[in-house]
Amino acid sequence: MKVLKTNMSFRSVLVVFGLIFFLQLLQSCNTDKKLSKLLYFNEQGDTTLSKVVQNVDPVMQAGDRLSIVVNAANPVSAAPYNLGASATSPGAATTTGYIVEADGTIQFPQLGKIQVVGMKRKQLVDFLSKMLVKYVNDPIVTIEFLNYKITVLGEVGRQGTFNIPDGKVTLIDAIGLAGDLPFTARRDNITIIREKNGKREFGKINMLSKNAFSSPYYVLQQNDIIYVEPTKDKVESTDQSFFRKFSIATSVLSVFTTVVLLVINATK
Repeated sequence: MKVLKTNMSFRSVLVVFGLIFFLQLLQSCNTDKKLSKLLYFNEQGDTTLSKVVQNVDPVMQAGDRLSIVVNAANPVSAAPYNLGASATSPGAATTTGYIVEADGTIQFPQLGKIQVVGMKRKQLVDFLSKMLVKYVNDPIVTIEFLNYKITVLGEVGRQGTFNIPDGKVTLIDAIGLAGDLPFTARRDNITIIREKNGKREFGKINMLSKNAFSSPYYVLQQNDIIYVEPTKDKVESTDQSFFRKFSIATSVLSVFTTVVLLVINATK
């Protein structure tokens, strides 16, 4: 009889350990599954990253505010072209800037109206440098965007609006500026809200996929809004139903533990 009880006790212990092992195995599988949802571009091989995103330079559009600074060996000759620069510091960077009007032009000293919409910074730099040679010896033209910005909202490290002086920014850059994505952020369904030709359009990017690089929304444009959704776990953690489910699960676990202890005690 004692041998039978001992065997039953041994079997109960094996059952408990087997159950623990099974639960740990499930947890491990669940952890691996969750990890795959946190790694950027986890679908790709080693060579895919070698593809470089090209043509990230933005084109100028109506409403842009441009800082155009002209420098030269003789600062006095360049001073008239630096809108907003003080007389005591010719060539200083301007905070006023040149506004791109609705007709796509800026009014530039000496040169008059210049059509800039559709041009990239380098193109306008080359154009102005060529035209100013007539009036300034060896002009050096520097152009920056004063109002080029993007906004990042949702489940990120730091929400906010970020200025991009050179106008070059990708979705990865935006995520970096916003302090990266926490574990509670969805990486597979990031929304980009963009205004184009007076209409608002919505784009989706899966940052877990290598196809993110080929998306027309990967390279951001002026005034883009990036929204990152929270994960289901994050939503549930703030919902009262989560606590009800947790209470039920705790009760079930308590009953199960009690039954196991009774079985073990009965076999002693």
